[in-house]
Amino acid sequence: MAITDIEYLRFNYESSLLREIETRLGAIPTIGQIQSQNFLALRKRNLLGDAMLISPDVLPEVYEIYTNCLNLFGNDLHGNLFVRQSKEYNANIFSHNKKFDLLIHSALLEDFTPNELSFVLGHELGHVLLGHSQVSMLDLLKLIEDLKPGLISPETKDLMYRWARAAELSADRVGLLCCGKLEPAAKALFLTLSGLSGISIDRILKSFHTQYNFLEAHMEKLSDGQSWIGTHPMIPIRFKALELAALDIILLRNQPDVFSQKGFRKVDQKISSILLTLDKYLAGCNEI
Repeated sequence: MAITDIEYLRFNYESSLLREIETRLGAIPTIGQIQSQNFLALRKRNLLGDAMLISPDVLPEVYEIYTNCLNLFGNDLHGNLFVRQSKEYNANIFSHNKKFDLLIHSALLEDFTPNELSFVLGHELGHVLLGHSQVSMLDLLKLIEDLKPGLISPETKDLMYRWARAAELSADRVGLLCCGKLEPAAKALFLTLSGLSGISIDRILKSFHTQYNFLEAHMEKLSDGQSWIGTHPMIPIRFKALELAALDIILLRNQPDVFSQKGFRKVDQKISSILLTLDKYLAGCNEI
């Protein structure tokens, strides 16, 4: 069954930050339609020149994983999957509306299991489904500053970075929806963070719990106001947010007809408090 209302998975804290950005700027800043279309066309030209298009003839198993993720969301999404040689565990996506090109690095195909790869692909598709791809943080801030110098205050820049970090948690939820289990999602995050393979899932989960507890205790003591400029939240926090939401997301995947948005929002409140605490101690107002 296709899951058409993906808004269920948007993190409430992300939504509240978008509303605050809209209040400050008068509108939610997005890349224009023509510019977005041009970006995607340029991106495709570059990928066709220096990456390999993944097709069912070249990599049938990978292509099947990719199409299984797409099929979860109906017929609206249309795009191509490319792979480029790289030892880094990374992927990125460019889109125009619901059309996209998704690039993965070859290290993911070599070291990630099918379910772990599903999490990565779902995460990237989540950025398209939730409209994140229409906001390129650095490009957009530069564009606004070029058009209207001084429009973006340091506080607003910080607010937009906070939104970007919250948006990553929303995309992680779509990734979990694609892979269907917490364990491979946690393993994918662990591999991305550490680069270490061959570690059992029990040890990985224990490690994440321990590191998150240390991080939480450290945040409570931190009060120096140092800025935290970055578009991705710390991976132990991404794991914790996924762990808290996992049962509801898996229920949405397996039994969407009995999924309770009300119960999911209670979990959302707990996750919001995590980022609120982090932003309180680590977000600052330095220049980009």
